[in-house]
Amino acid sequence: MSSCYYLAYGSNLHPLRLLERIPSCEFIETKALEGYQLHFHKHSTTDGSGKCNMVLTQNPNDLTQVAIYRMDTQHKSLLDEFEGEGYEVTSAPLSVLGVEQEVFWYQATQNYINDDLAPYSWYKQIVLLGATHHQFPSAYLTAIEQVTAIPDPDPGRLSTHEDLILRIQNYRAGLKPTNGL
Repeated sequence: MSSCYYLAYGSNLHPLRLLERIPSCEFIETKALEGYQLHFHKHSTTDGSGKCNMVLTQNPNDLTQVAIYRMDTQHKSLLDEFEGEGYEVTSAPLSVLGVEQEVFWYQATQNYINDDLAPYSWYKQIVLLGATHHQFPSAYLTAIEQVTAIPDPDPGRLSTHEDLILRIQNYRAGLKPTNGL
């Protein structure tokens, strides 16, 4: 099977989150990308809240922390479905373990960007748990913590994501995931 490299920067940062979506994913390494900023301004077509987007600023002082994963190419269509409408696939050559590889990620399209949006609290927590898992710099974690988040008005969706957060926390604590992964 052929493989491809995926650059995660939002809710897919944590390996358990990504494994539950893409069974072939394998964490490779983390990187800090110069000239990019993390924003929570991508309009979600499923719940109306703000989701992550990595914005090119070309300012070398701006850094976005990312995780690189390898996965079977056949599973990319699954990830496309999870990411949904409003993202386009972007790719670029990037050094992965010292070898230049083509790496892809999801970039919000302009008509889905709304700077007035806020993420749901559970979404922000999933992003923060992934960033913490990868031991991103404390200033980066603090910046995520300071993002304004709102409560999710849908109790069913909230419960589903609270269950995910618990699985991620157990994974981080070194406990075996309960769903067989």
